Amino acid sequence: MATKFQNPPVVYTAAKLIFFESIGSYSDEKYKSLLTALESHSFVSYTVSKVMGVRLKQSDNQFSAIPTNAERVGYFSADRRRCAVIDENTIELRLSEYDNHTRFLDEFKLLIDMCLAHGIAMGNKLREIELHYVDLFVPLQCQLKDMFASSVTMPMEQFYSDDDDALKVGATSFTRVLASGSSKVSINLEQFKVSDAQKRKYLPDSLLEPDSKLSMPLDVERLFISKEQHEYAIVHTACGSLINMDSVDTTKIREMLELLYIESRKTFDHMLVPEICAGIWQVQAN
Repeated sequence: MATKFQNPPVVYTAAKLIFFESIGSYSDEKYKSLLTALESHSFVSYTVSKVMGVRLKQSDNQFSAIPTNAERVGYFSADRRRCAVIDENTIELRLSEYDNHTRFLDEFKLLIDMCLAHGIAMGNKLREIELHYVDLFVPLQCQLKDMFASSVTMPMEQFYSDDDDALKVGATSFTRVLASGSSKVSINLEQFKVSDAQKRKYLPDSLLEPDSKLSMPLDVERLFISKEQHEYAIVHTACGSLINMDSVDTTKIREMLELLYIESRKTFDHMLVPEICAGIWQVQAN
């Protein structure tokens, strides 16, 4: 059984379905109807985001970039710490108030079931599922490297720097493809030393939201309780599985996400020093 913490390091998590082809852009009436169904699960509003991007088109063995509007619909809880995002190729659930993985994955399954019940992504072929966790390692009365197992080398230790540098950033990453050949687990560790708290970064670039309409507040100050905490690390665990599924089977998806969570937890537990981290994150009594 996984250890639970009163002050857990996880600050953001996301689960995502990715489809082979466009699932379509729907009418406002359909999105409003879905909101009505989601209201009983703490979602109280929705917003439409349109971000200009580019789409690659191939013709005669040549690629061209075509400007396009990427439309996404985001459903939010009242405090904006729970967000469901639907675009033309994905259905995603994001949380910045993480409780436990069982509830999170159950809520994601429920979201998919409700989308299907309202005619969204029905009959679309599924390509991939993803699971993301972002943890902040912030030392308290110890050094950052003390929180990590001896097998983890802090990336900044490998290069020259001065003590009075305003900002230092180092990163290291690792990916393993599981025995099935269709699933992988990636870990990316970014180490920061920042003299100005206003310049802190809390999410990896790959998970930054480009549109403020879909932004979410992050509960990070609970981890930075001392003015002396200038050094910290962002640990992004990303898991994914390729799926050959002609229609969406939410029970099967839930089972696969559970297996991905187990692998992500193995990775997480292997890289930390339990007695140090438990003292900082405060183990929760059963």
